[in-house]
Amino acid sequence: MFDPRDPYERYWWHYESRRPLSMAQIVALGSVDARTAALIWLLLEHGSSLTVAGPTDPQPGIGKTTTLNALLQFLPEGTALAYMSGMYEDFAFTQLPDIEPEKTYALCNEVSDHLPIYMWGRVARRFLTLPARGYHVATSVHADTMRDVLQMYQRELRVPVEDIRRLGVVVNIGLAGRAYPLRRRWFTTHFFNPQADPTCPEKVVPVLLSSWNEVEDTFEHAEQTVLDELADWIGLTPAEFATALQTRVDCLTDISKGQGVNSQEMYEEVEGVRKKNSTTNSEP
Repeated sequence: MFDPRDPYERYWWHYESRRPLSMAQIVALGSVDARTAALIWLLLEHGSSLTVAGPTDPQPGIGKTTTLNALLQFLPEGTALAYMSGMYEDFAFTQLPDIEPEKTYALCNEVSDHLPIYMWGRVARRFLTLPARGYHVATSVHADTMRDVLQMYQRELRVPVEDIRRLGVVVNIGLAGRAYPLRRRWFTTHFFNPQADPTCPEKVVPVLLSSWNEVEDTFEHAEQTVLDELADWIGLTPAEFATALQTRVDCLTDISKGQGVNSQEMYEEVEGVRKKNSTTNSEP
């Protein structure tokens, strides 16, 4: 059975990539901009679940695992990771006497039917409904667009709409260009608003947070009204949200200069922002 403490097993089970990168290094490569990454940082820090989607053509090297691992650096302090065992998963971790769902992220290498080490069908559906029990989930999938992600979750896996609304952030990545080397880009970043639309309670409408402009190779961002809704979801005022977001944008902009800081330095920078926020919040 899978032992996540063993680096070799984490690699064999596709929880580790050949070339790990920090989020600062990913920003430095131009795959995403600092503002988009900072927004996801803030959402993950407040308990958002996460899906990283890549092309349905399962070519290697797209970067789903690398991206997922880099984003895990933004999880709240004190978070416990529960590694899933693909189709062999029995969810026994939920029965542990000292488990704290609100502090636990269930991590799945991939939701797909390609290999037994991935999750599909009934097992995947149970995994994706864990947020209803207070847990958070993080995984990758094969999907070209946000619509494809929704199609997989709602139609193929038959996840109830109220559970899909709890799945938080969805990042769609892929390869751009025709000349080698191809550029990896985050095509879109969406957020599942946990609140249903009273006029259409059975519909799930993902909110667009960021999109890649192919012509200019830049990223376009959500309007202020969307950010105000996100602030309300994580329990901050719009002013507090704006300050917290800008702090993280400034941090990522600084540490992404050149080739960007490595993973260990990234953890230290994230910790520095947390300590700064803790000091600010404790001031009278």
